[in-house]
Amino acid sequence: MREPTLKRVLRRAVRAQALGGRAPTVVEAVRCAAGVYGAAPTCPLSLLARVRNYTPGDLDDAVLRTRELVRIPAMRGSIYLIPVDLAPHALALTPLRSVEHYAALAGIDVRSYPPLADRIEQALAEKPRTAAEIRVALGGKAPDSTGLTALLRRMSHEGRIVRARVRGGARSQSYEYARMADWIDLPDRRPSHADALRALTLLWLRANGPATQADLAWWAGTALREAKDALAAIGARPVKVKGNAGELYATEELLDDLAKTPAADGAVHLLPCWDSYLMAHTDRSRYLDDAHRPHVVDRMGNTTNVVLRAGRSRRPRNDSRRCMRSIPSKRSSIRRRSRRAGRTLSAHRSGRARRNRSADSDPSI
Repeated sequence: MREPTLKRVLRRAVRAQALGGRAPTVVEAVRCAAGVYGAAPTCPLSLLARVRNYTPGDLDDAVLRTRELVRIPAMRGSIYLIPVDLAPHALALTPLRSVEHYAALAGIDVRSYPPLADRIEQALAEKPRTAAEIRVALGGKAPDSTGLTALLRRMSHEGRIVRARVRGGARSQSYEYARMADWIDLPDRRPSHADALRALTLLWLRANGPATQADLAWWAGTALREAKDALAAIGARPVKVKGNAGELYATEELLDDLAKTPAADGAVHLLPCWDSYLMAHTDRSRYLDDAHRPHVVDRMGNTTNVVLRAGRSRRPRNDSRRCMRSIPSKRSSIRRRSRRAGRTLSAHRSGRARRNRSADSDPSI
């Protein structure tokens, strides 16, 4: 095909990430997005943007009943919702600092960590517990809440415990923890860092390519040379994209898909902070004007809520009414989508998991 344009690349990315309710299930949506951030309220709102007829019960089923998805530390140490078959690869990419580091944060002697971690696992063998409940189970010698958080983080990164049920609704960060051994089966040996990066690079590039080596290195939290090797290992080659500077990489499969991408799609999508579409590249200029970057991306690379149209962020606004004035032809669509997002968060908060197949669940609204 002729040199693709950035507009075509963005149209393809919107479709590849299943935005607009293109995914039939939450599991497929997470795979299409190359993982979804597990934090609240990003997780349910990112799924709402991708899953047709999404309800809170869909997420609960996939995480708690079928366990096809797990919340674990992954790229850059962030908590992701990951397909269970890729859990070993995600954990292999998780940065793991020394026991001494976490012991210092917890205010304990480094020699106290192994027996304390064993006691935490014993408490979780009885039933899943929140951090506060774990602290009660440990008794008088338990670390304070800050120290216990550091220990649970270390155990999560080791793959010993997993975040299970959320307590308190869609905005809550209070999780029950469970023993990983009781939750899913992990192989005795994790993939090597190189093998894990190669497997996740293929998933990431399908969702976000063409992209640069630096984009992959930032997303995976790895060295640039390792990103270069991973792209070569999956057969990605340099390509030029009109309207996007730098050397981008794509597989033949991706280029074929790009050639089949349909004509311009002006659909509007409401994306929450840390959405996978927004966090996939270190260079955000593909979807965001430089003048608007300070209003959308912080110094650490984290993003705020965004209104997306044709794959690009609209001018940041301080409130929804000003945002709607910036896209006159889409006012009613933005209103309906905003109301639907509010209803979804309310349903998560109240614990409702009813499967509403009415017009309110139509992702085209």
